[in-house]
Amino acid sequence: MNDSLRALRFIYGYPLRYRREIVTATVIMFVGLLGNIAVPLLTRYAIDIGILGGKSSTLLVTSLGVLAAGVATTALLHYGKRIRFTVASKAVNDLREDLVRKMMHLGPADVAEASGGRALTRLISDAVSVRGLTNGGLLELLNQILVMLAMLVTALVIDPRTTLLACIPLIFVVIGNFTVQLRLQRAFIELKSQFTKLLAGVGESLANINVVKSYGRESDASERLNKVNEAHTARDGQMKRTYSRWEAILNVVGGLPTPIALWAGGNAVLDGTSTVGDLVAVVALVMMFQMSIHMLAMHVNGAFRSVVTAQRLLRVMDAPSVIASREGTTDVPALGGIRATGIDVDIAGRRILDRAEFHVEPGEAVALTGPTGSGKSTLLHVLARLRDPEAGSVAYDGVEARSYEPAALRRRIVCLPQRQWIFEGTLEENVRFARPEATRQETADAVEAAGLAHIPLDRRFGASTLDLSAGERQRIGLARVLLVDPDILLLDNPTANLDAETEAALLETVLRVRRGRTLVIASQQPAVSDYVDRTISLAPREPSAGATATLAGAARPDGGKDS
Repeated sequence: MNDSLRALRFIYGYPLRYRREIVTATVIMFVGLLGNIAVPLLTRYAIDIGILGGKSSTLLVTSLGVLAAGVATTALLHYGKRIRFTVASKAVNDLREDLVRKMMHLGPADVAEASGGRALTRLISDAVSVRGLTNGGLLELLNQILVMLAMLVTALVIDPRTTLLACIPLIFVVIGNFTVQLRLQRAFIELKSQFTKLLAGVGESLANINVVKSYGRESDASERLNKVNEAHTARDGQMKRTYSRWEAILNVVGGLPTPIALWAGGNAVLDGTSTVGDLVAVVALVMMFQMSIHMLAMHVNGAFRSVVTAQRLLRVMDAPSVIASREGTTDVPALGGIRATGIDVDIAGRRILDRAEFHVEPGEAVALTGPTGSGKSTLLHVLARLRDPEAGSVAYDGVEARSYEPAALRRRIVCLPQRQWIFEGTLEENVRFARPEATRQETADAVEAAGLAHIPLDRRFGASTLDLSAGERQRIGLARVLLVDPDILLLDNPTANLDAETEAALLETVLRVRRGRTLVIASQQPAVSDYVDRTISLAPREPSAGATATLAGAARPDGGKDS
């Protein structure tokens, strides 16, 4: 129960950021819904005074009154919904912004819900559900309850006996609806999980379509998605059939109040304890009450589903950030040396680095080598403070890394990933992504220094473009680095998938534009050692001892410095 309440507080916290607008819309719509009660009362007056009393003028006045009540109700409901729609759009945008910001602070292996198709589901399907919650759910549930109470009190004032008899079946309808919603909640959780798997599978298949084609596995990929789709469809159909069955039963029971009101109210008219106008008004109010019960069930359904959605979103929001604290000074001096001491890193329950030690002098060039899985990329991320270790510390020129605000460090220390992200836009836009305030000339200089002078700045690329060679992609990443002009440059396997000639050309470019920067290159390529001052080996221990790592230094063949 506590988890459900926390989930509701979280999901409704977004529309309630605009509390004034929400309260205004709720009050306006409540008044509009109350306007519906005026119609049966005016009709009662028209029958008893106008028709039975023989006053045609009263009929005219009450007819105009019914028209005015209808117009006022429609206008108020329309205006209230417009306010809610505006708030709903803002709430969805706020939630998406918070989700993206949170995902940016997570490690890719640290939370499954924040990667691939699962992240898309959170940002699209789950986030959009806030729109429905803003326009309905608990907010509309409150309105419906208040309006129902107003209808009930009005009907009780007119004819208490008939009203109480007519409401007896509705007690069973309310209890039944809550029971059904509780039973279907588990099915809805499973359904959302299957939808996430389906979207994740589609995204992965499309992103790796060339791999699928290369091995002729199109049929297998399609069959795998079809199985998930069939399971999703079957579960969805089962849930809908269950709900439809219960809905039919509850609708039959829920339809009893009207004939009960006609029978009991009609007898009251025959006994002379009630008027025809009273009978018409009570029957109309009971029918409206029935409709409100139906709307109430819909909003209760929305509330139950909002709990499931919120719990899914909270799995992302509650995931620990890879950077424990984002506070610190923004005044970062020029950096040069790095010292890492006793570094422990766990990812997805696996120890990647165990008591790792690392030291590089200001202006030194170091190669970080080791087999796949030894933790080279993870160590670079720790050195650049893209993630904090579980234990140990990193210091820049003797100052603890956590003393600096992470965003402020990005101008002083840059970690260039192995795979460069090329987005839709021009070469200039792709390079300036690293420093948007850079001038066109500064961008052109960085592009030329990175060895891309043969590509015009205004050449456009598609997202994940395939018309660039692996070397050109790496050089775009290098151009971004040069535009930032950091003091410390960390390169994560920059020569992967490059032939020997391209590898040599890229490394020579890196050294040419280095200009005294501290440089660490993580690589499996032996040739990298020829371009640096010394080499540090990162070697995993035996699996029986755990997936841990140690560091060992090695001298350059030309007699370079040892570690």
